Amino acid sequence: MEKQSLILLAEIAKITTSPFNGFDDGLYAVKNLAKSNCKALYPETNPVVELLDGFDSLQTEFVIKEYSAFSYAAIHMLLDAALRNHDWKLLQNEIIRNINEEKGEETKDIPHLEMMRQGYKNDLGIETDNYNASGITMSFLDKMKRIFKEVDNAFVAGALMAFEGSAIPEFVILDKIVTAYRHKKNLPAISKRDLTQLYIDGHKDFEIGHEQGLIDAVKPFINSKNTGNMIKGYVSVCIALSTWWEQLAVEAVYVGVATKTQLNTREDFDVTGAFLN
Repeated sequence: MEKQSLILLAEIAKITTSPFNGFDDGLYAVKNLAKSNCKALYPETNPVVELLDGFDSLQTEFVIKEYSAFSYAAIHMLLDAALRNHDWKLLQNEIIRNINEEKGEETKDIPHLEMMRQGYKNDLGIETDNYNASGITMSFLDKMKRIFKEVDNAFVAGALMAFEGSAIPEFVILDKIVTAYRHKKNLPAISKRDLTQLYIDGHKDFEIGHEQGLIDAVKPFINSKNTGNMIKGYVSVCIALSTWWEQLAVEAVYVGVATKTQLNTREDFDVTGAFLN
C-alpha cells in the first residue's frame, strides 16, 4: 500500500506539471491516472464488492447506511460549488441544472433523496433517517466538503467532473451491494414499484448526462495556465472516494467480527472488594 501511494504521488506530481495540448488531453490523462490508481472506484475492483460474498446481512446493511450518509451530503457539495463558481456562469448553470434534477425536476417533483430514503425503508427495511455515520465516513465527508469549498474555479471544476464521472460506476457498485443484501435477507423479487431499483437505475442514466454536461461547461474556461489545477481537483476527489471505499471495506469486516464475538453478559471485576478490603 505504501509503495502504491508513493507511485501515485509521483504520477500526480508529473501530470500536474506536464504541458497539455488542451482540455481534452488533460482530461484523458487524469482519467487514465484514476483508472490505474483508484481501483476502488470501479465495480470490478471495488473492495466492498470483492468481499460481499463473505458479508452477512448486518455488514451489508452497514455499508448501505454509510453510503446513504454520502448521498445525503452530496447535494450540499454541489451547492457549495455553485456558490463559488458564480463567475464561470456556464459552469454554474450546469451545476444548478444537476441540482434541480436531484430535487425532482424530471421525477414529478419528488427529490431523488426521498426516493432513496423511502426505497431503503420500504423495499429493504433499512431506516436511514438520523443515521449516525461512522468516523470513517464523517472524515471522508469533511474532506469532500473542503474540496468543494476551494476558491480556485479550475480546481473545483476538476473536482466536479470527477464527482459526476465516478458516480457512473458508483451506482453499479451500489446496485451490487443492494442486490447482495436482498439475497442475504431473502427479500421479495423486485417489482415495478420498487423505489430503490428505480433510484439506482435512474442514476445510471442521469450521471452519464451529468458528467458530459459538466465537461461541456468546463471546457471553455480551461487553458494552459489552469489545466494543472483542474487535474488536482479531479485527483483529489478520486483519491478521497477510493480511500473511503477501502476503509469502508475494512470497517465492514470489523462490524462482522464485533457482532460475532460480542458477549451477552459481562462479569465485572470486583473493584470494591479489591480496593476496600
